[in-house]
Amino acid sequence: MKVTVKLIAMDPFAPPGFDGNGVGAFTLADGSSLEDLITQLKLPDGIGEAYMTMLNEEGDEVTVFPAIKGG
Repeated sequence: MKVTVKLIAMDPFAPPGFDGNGVGAFTLADGSSLEDLITQLKLPDGIGEAYMTMLNEEGDEVTVFPAIKGG
């Protein structure tokens, strides 16, 4: 399955192959989970520990946000 991934506010952490807008494409095995995709992104420690994702209705586009911190 081909999936388009959009990384929001994660510019310096985008894996190779992502464009300047944080958009990249991945091919996943049938039956893969969202967790499998996040693992394939290989985000640095501390970035992938807490995040929010959005998945479109067709299941072929995933948007990933880092945790929002502050006070």
